[in-house]
Amino acid sequence: MRADDRDTAPRSKTVGFQVPAELDQLTLVHSLAETVLLVRGFALDEVTDLILALDEVATALMLVAAADTQLECVFTTGDGTLGARIATVVRTPSALDEESFGWHVVATLTDALRIEYSDFDPVGDGYPTTVEFGWIRRVHGPAAT
Repeated sequence: MRADDRDTAPRSKTVGFQVPAELDQLTLVHSLAETVLLVRGFALDEVTDLILALDEVATALMLVAAADTQLECVFTTGDGTLGARIATVVRTPSALDEESFGWHVVATLTDALRIEYSDFDPVGDGYPTTVEFGWIRRVHGPAAT
């Protein structure tokens, strides 16, 4: 990359991983995501909020996941933003309770939140489901005015 291109090159980075969609894997999801966020320069209070949102989404998906499926987590970070995509195959259509307290916590901690349910997948023996959320760093102090 030429020095002149550095100012216009995208500054986002994407990292992803898969784990079995089982509750005993939640600590691993938490640890991997926390590492990604800290390495990408998020402050501890930001990481705490984002991990809480991720924990709620991952737990909700794991509780309704079809047998022997994977939970896929993909994070795209750049310049004070985070895009998260968490996906698995669930047993029943529209399986997530969007009226639950946990879901309201996720909606409060994030700037964008969306669920996508796909049609039944006979190979996965369930309904592919993806939750995406976005977050943007707030500027505080004199620079915000």
